[in-house]
Amino acid sequence: MRRHTRRPRIETIALLVILGLLAGGDVAAHSKDREAKLSLKAGGLDGPILSNGDTILTDASISQGTLKIEAARATVTRKDSEVTRVVLEGNPASLQQENDDGVLMRAQAQRIDYDTGKETVLLTGEVFISQGRDEFRGERVNYDTRNGRITGTGGEGGRIELIINPKPRKTAD
Repeated sequence: MRRHTRRPRIETIALLVILGLLAGGDVAAHSKDREAKLSLKAGGLDGPILSNGDTILTDASISQGTLKIEAARATVTRKDSEVTRVVLEGNPASLQQENDDGVLMRAQAQRIDYDTGKETVLLTGEVFISQGRDEFRGERVNYDTRNGRITGTGGEGGRIELIINPKPRKTAD
């Protein structure tokens, strides 16, 4: 008896490129990342790949250029042949990506929820975000990618923590 192994189709891989939007789309992302190959490793996959519904990836590691994503569970939702939502869950789920200036943005949360229609990224549960020298900690952060607006609520003691470090002084030689 001969077994047929199905190779992933280009459409399948293209579906997962949407995860790259989690890092804030083209504004925060390195412009060359979308041209890089996408690498996906997962412990398991369940659900429709090219039709409507939820596709669940377990123990997922995704990379494309400078974008790196780690999640215990990634759920990709499709409706009317479009990806409408991507949810990353973990202990924590994490992503990182460099911008064109080489500044690394890292984000961690128990849950990272990207809604493509609303163009929002909601991070909840022990949120930690760093970009360059600056850091943010809180319990809930909502990032509106359309207008760059961020709202957040605190964790410990009901407060957020934002650390903005000064730029290093230039010394005369």
